[in-house]
Amino acid sequence: LGAAMHAGSAVFALLKPAKQAERPVVIRKSLADVIQFSGCKDEQTSADAHIGGEHTGAMSWALITSYKNHGPDQTYTQFLGNIREALQSKYTQVPQMSTGHKMHMSQTKF
Repeated sequence: LGAAMHAGSAVFALLKPAKQAERPVVIRKSLADVIQFSGCKDEQTSADAHIGGEHTGAMSWALITSYKNHGPDQTYTQFLGNIREALQSKYTQVPQMSTGHKMHMSQTKF
């Protein structure tokens, strides 16, 4: 009887789900000052455009136009606002900015 109970407990041990190993939490960040602009929100699509007789992306056009009009003496937050302003009359996309780690974008010059 003891051998049968031992065999039975071994079978039940096989039927129990194995304990999953806990995954370590990985914090993803960069030591570099990484700043990314995207053409739109995640749920939107970036528009293709035909501006000044050339095919271009609407975001690319707005970024270049904003830099030409306002120069490098603007913060990243101001630059993003100027890009959005250039697009808002013609396109529904809303450009986004993200960074590799926490930064004070309203104080950081472009």
